[in-house]
Amino acid sequence: MSVEALTLEGTLLRNHVLHQPRHVLFPGASQFSPGFGEASWRAAVRASNEHLIPRVLTLGFQAFRAGQVGDPAAYLQALLSSLQLQAGELAEDREVAAVVLQLGLAEALSPALLAQLLDAVPQHLRTVARPQVEVRLDAGSDITPAQLREVGCTRLNVIDRAGAPGPELLAQAQKAGFTACYYQLRVPASNDIGFLPRLHSVLALAPERILLPAPCASADSPSADYWLQAWVDICAAGYLPLGGDHYQRADCAMPVRRGDGVRHCDLAGVPRRDRSDFIGIGLGACSQIGDVICRQESDMSRWQSRLQSGHSGVVAGLIFSEHERLTDEVVQSIACDHSLDVAAFEWRNGLPFGECFEDALAELPALIEHGWLRWDGQVLHLQREGQLLWRIIAACFRSATAAA
Repeated sequence: MSVEALTLEGTLLRNHVLHQPRHVLFPGASQFSPGFGEASWRAAVRASNEHLIPRVLTLGFQAFRAGQVGDPAAYLQALLSSLQLQAGELAEDREVAAVVLQLGLAEALSPALLAQLLDAVPQHLRTVARPQVEVRLDAGSDITPAQLREVGCTRLNVIDRAGAPGPELLAQAQKAGFTACYYQLRVPASNDIGFLPRLHSVLALAPERILLPAPCASADSPSADYWLQAWVDICAAGYLPLGGDHYQRADCAMPVRRGDGVRHCDLAGVPRRDRSDFIGIGLGACSQIGDVICRQESDMSRWQSRLQSGHSGVVAGLIFSEHERLTDEVVQSIACDHSLDVAAFEWRNGLPFGECFEDALAELPALIEHGWLRWDGQVLHLQREGQLLWRIIAACFRSATAAA
């Protein structure tokens, strides 16, 4: 389908793709309570330690923004101190299965400093035999993929940027020996005439995954036409929706997606096979521990001061109420599986689905009429366009917190 056909036939789709809510998977930071502090965080970790399943962890190391830190070595030491403090509270049998180096960290720390950070993880926490280490790299970065592979990164995610040679960076990564390479699109601007040509170059390289844009960071004068055409071209190339914004190459193993609440998108936006705790480390980093979300200090001097006094640096957080926990379960099923098994929800929680989400159910008929959803018995399935607009469907269940 061409851009012209989308313009004529997909007016409704075009209007909605640019107006998707930002905070659907998780509440926005504005909803965190400053009354949630160190004691609450430690209580959440203790409660999580007592759960039998799952025991695995994901670590997410956050970069600092320009002007926040003058000395990268000092930032590394703060990361290491925070890692040690977090590890000291976690049960000894907790295992790190995945590490995410967030966008900007590879540029903020030299390869030698990154190597020290990654080497420190198994010194403080148990790791599975081969933990994944995903590094997110801006398309215009001067860091070479080979340098990142040498220090222990196993997966590389190139983040697209207008005017930057993202496809060339991806091609370098594919030659560097990563176990998987991804390419993540940003919201396209109307004046970015190179957006679709870059995407077509990426499709020719056939990375394991391509990620559609997320509305959390929009462009000036965003283009719905470019966004929709990218989705059409990705699907036409044989990529299949994996969950969230992730589309996976068809020859890669696809998980079973039942809509039963088992799979989970973590705070880094990665769909995983089950729900596990996510430990965020760094300035402004967020963590999810059980049904608790918290955020660390975003000022460097205050964060260092807290770390020196033996505190993790948590300054705000949110404890899910029972209804928020149920909502999270439903939203995660819609995001990760693009389906929702009502019978599985009722069996697991011992509650009638209709009474829990009466208002949300009243909104679904209009989406079904658009062709975005369909019921198959007690299973709600997102159709092709609904998979693109999963945030709008999920927001029916979290309407109070899904501020656009």
